[in-house]
Amino acid sequence: MNKLLTSLCITFAFLISLYPTISISNSTGSPGGKTGSPSDVSNCMGCHSDAGPGDGADITTNIPINGYIPGSTYSITVSSSGNLFGTNGFEFTCEDNMNNKVGNFAITNSSLTQFVNNSNAVTHTPSGNSSSSWSFDWIAPPPGTGDITFYTAIIQGGYPIGQNNGDFFSSSSLTFNEAIVNTVNNLEKKDDFLFNSKLKTVNLLNCDNISIYNTNGKLVVSSSEKTLNLNTLYKGVYILKSNNKIQKISIN
Repeated sequence: MNKLLTSLCITFAFLISLYPTISISNSTGSPGGKTGSPSDVSNCMGCHSDAGPGDGADITTNIPINGYIPGSTYSITVSSSGNLFGTNGFEFTCEDNMNNKVGNFAITNSSLTQFVNNSNAVTHTPSGNSSSSWSFDWIAPPPGTGDITFYTAIIQGGYPIGQNNGDFFSSSSLTFNEAIVNTVNNLEKKDDFLFNSKLKTVNLLNCDNISIYNTNGKLVVSSSEKTLNLNTLYKGVYILKSNNKIQKISIN
């Protein structure tokens, strides 16, 4: 009898050792910093180390092909190409060429998405865990930010649900440049200012003040002079901004 009990205990222990370990993933949302971006470094594979290649991660947006307009709001949708067992999760962020988090996110469906990583990213909620598509808004950064890149990582849960076993991982990125904008909101004004590339001067026409930013978004000049000489600026790209006009310029 004792030998039978011992044999059963050994068999039971062996079977337990073969049972899949409980996933350390979080169905209530990513812990943050798991998009695989240059700043985050890590991605979902840090927790789902055995995950295989997924069906793909898609990023869609209404940002024009010629680039984003600083300060404008755009819609973003992240989706997985397949739903598998109906349990999915994601994280999404945005960075500039210096690996800084840029822009601001706005939650448009709080039942499916939420902020994470100090609001520098968006992830799924417990309810959003059963979805395969998530939408939210992104407010573009100030003038002079330059190129930006979106990064996302998606986990498609395997079966049995809740086990760190049989998951699938996908990631994607999408880059946009900053649009060269030259618009006047007040049509009664012919122009706010005029930049002369040969003379490297700016003439104020229908505005009282002009601000100049470098590509890092830092204000380098603010003036109300009717004629502003830019010879003191280093060679490079700058953003001229008045109340009604934004223009990207190059000083050689």
